[in-house]
Amino acid sequence: MSNPASARARTLIAVAIVPVALATAAPASAGTYRAAICNPDLGARHPDATFERSSRHYRSDASCEVGGDGLVVSHDAHTSGAGTWAAWVVRSPDGTAISRLSVSAAGRAGGGNVPELLGGTVASLTPFAAPAGHLERFRWSGAGANAFAARLRCRRRSGCGPGRGARIRIKRVAVALDDRVSPRLRLDGSLFATGSRRGVQALAPSATDSGGGVRRLLAQVNGQPVTARMTSCHIVDRIATRLRPCPRAAGASFAAATASPPFRQGPNLVRVCAVDYAATTAANRACAQRRVRTDNLCPVSGVAGGATLGARLRRKRGRAIVGGRLLDGNRKGVAGGRVCVATRVRMDGIAERIAVAPLTDADGRFRAWLPPGPSRTIRVAYWPSTATALERYLRLNVPAQPRLRLRPAHPIENGSRVRFRVRLPGPASERRRVRVQARAGRRWLDLRMGLTGAGGIYRARYRFHATTGRRNYRFRAVVPSQAGYPYEAGKSKVKRITVLGRQ
Repeated sequence: MSNPASARARTLIAVAIVPVALATAAPASAGTYRAAICNPDLGARHPDATFERSSRHYRSDASCEVGGDGLVVSHDAHTSGAGTWAAWVVRSPDGTAISRLSVSAAGRAGGGNVPELLGGTVASLTPFAAPAGHLERFRWSGAGANAFAARLRCRRRSGCGPGRGARIRIKRVAVALDDRVSPRLRLDGSLFATGSRRGVQALAPSATDSGGGVRRLLAQVNGQPVTARMTSCHIVDRIATRLRPCPRAAGASFAAATASPPFRQGPNLVRVCAVDYAATTAANRACAQRRVRTDNLCPVSGVAGGATLGARLRRKRGRAIVGGRLLDGNRKGVAGGRVCVATRVRMDGIAERIAVAPLTDADGRFRAWLPPGPSRTIRVAYWPSTATALERYLRLNVPAQPRLRLRPAHPIENGSRVRFRVRLPGPASERRRVRVQARAGRRWLDLRMGLTGAGGIYRARYRFHATTGRRNYRFRAVVPSQAGYPYEAGKSKVKRITVLGRQ
């Protein structure tokens, strides 16, 4: 009599009675690796193979050492019902698929029991070979498979007799696995805490992967690699000795020295990647990036007790002034507190600079003039200790002030040319759009337009051809707001030229 079949056993029984064709859908892009089962040359045992049966009249044996028979299924002296079976089953990890396999197998039929090798999905395993006699090498390839089985099955409709010689055994199983799932990544650590960071901070990534497992954790700062961690995996000569050779979950803790390159004062881009296992560089990866602001240049205040920091920006005589107040927990001014005013030009890759570090007065107030320059982000910080800071952010928008020059500077006759020379303030003033406009009544009309060249200079010409009498023409240069140029839209002073036309 056979035991009640488990859900897994019922699935295999149904497959044995009603074979289904293997899936043929093309696999998705994936990292591929090879794995070995029951291969004594590589030290691979059989922890990823399970013995399953629908009748207790089938027996198993496992000997994967040198000289061993491998994984064996045999039938005892009792009779078994039609369709009963036992098998060594190999299932690929979640998110992976078996694309190829090869196996050394031998088998013997007896008493109505037949040996067979099957491949495909767990729900639709299909026989692809019937081993007999001595060990032979069998191969299978396909798409979308996630299981392989070496099975001994009662195929006789009236049931199977003792069949003591009926058996199947396999050894040196080699599978190629396509890993279709990327790892999941999480970022922790004090480096990602709110506010500016200074000194040594913790960078603690962790990842999980249901396929081949997590192989590496990599960290970059501003596009430069800074550290990596390689996990311990079951790999021999680039062949995995477990179907999931690397840990399903892995983590690391790195000490990030924010005062050393490639970190820079101000905003930094920290990118962390988790990579699963593959035999080549085509491994799946998951990456996450965070903006981290570092501040190792602002001084730590010698006076603690500040709880609230206020700051505002205003202009006076064409210059910018930052002012504010430092208050304690009782809303009273903190005197003698060191406040840091830092500026950063709003361009990628530009480090922050400390403009001034004033002390608060007896009422907790401070004021500082900012040097002239392009549009900037202003950060006002108060560090009561090295652990944390009070910070306020302001935006200083500066319009571009191009310089327009006309040549010649003296009056010219109709039919002559005027030469325009426009210089834009730096930085990043090359290949910027410029328009030269002429005044026509109450409107300004575009006369010439183009891009600046070396040194942020744009040159153009115009010939006067319809001037009568003596006329004064007015011109200006206009610069629109544009990506990568740290200025708002602006215009030059108006320049004039006198043209003497026909009388």
